[in-house]
Amino acid sequence: MNTSAARQVADVSNSEESISNPDMDAALMPQIAEGSDAAMRMIIEHWKQPIVNYFYRSVNNLHTAEDLAQQTFINIYRAAPSYSPKAKFSTYIFHIARHVLINEYRKVSRRPADATDPDEIIYAVDGRSELNLSELEEIFAKTLETLPENQRTAILLLKQQELSYEEIADAMKASVGAVKTWIHRARQTLRDALTVTRGNASK
Repeated sequence: MNTSAARQVADVSNSEESISNPDMDAALMPQIAEGSDAAMRMIIEHWKQPIVNYFYRSVNNLHTAEDLAQQTFINIYRAAPSYSPKAKFSTYIFHIARHVLINEYRKVSRRPADATDPDEIIYAVDGRSELNLSELEEIFAKTLETLPENQRTAILLLKQQELSYEEIADAMKASVGAVKTWIHRARQTLRDALTVTRGNASK
């Protein structure tokens, strides 16, 4: 990397704009394509924790989550020369992460457990639940294991990563209507599981 390119990366790293501008990550991709290790480090530092969290919620194993995050960044590095900012960088990176996760599913031939926010479905149950938070999380984890991958990914991106329906649709290469349907069905399944378990606990 030449001196001017290195100075540009350093300026970006030290600028407050790099924190507030959501397109700054996209602006780094051409530099990565040119071989800038500094630009790649900035991408990793910005996205490592969200990506690890995403995988951890899906595989329930920190070591595996970190390995999958590393593979995601490797894929981003390799894809940099062909990168085109057609959508927000967040949707782009989670699209890549999802494919890494699907490949992991296929490799190990299993459906890993994940979890979501218990408060998401408590509102659907009349009265106060007799279940404590740890019991709720166990119910959700077991129930989410049964969900189709599309439903699991959609609700995880909504609740954990706080992506909009449109961003989830971009990340999953699906229509907004399909995303809404997946999330609705996932929520219904979770609500049903909570209702049944709560009924059993009150007997």
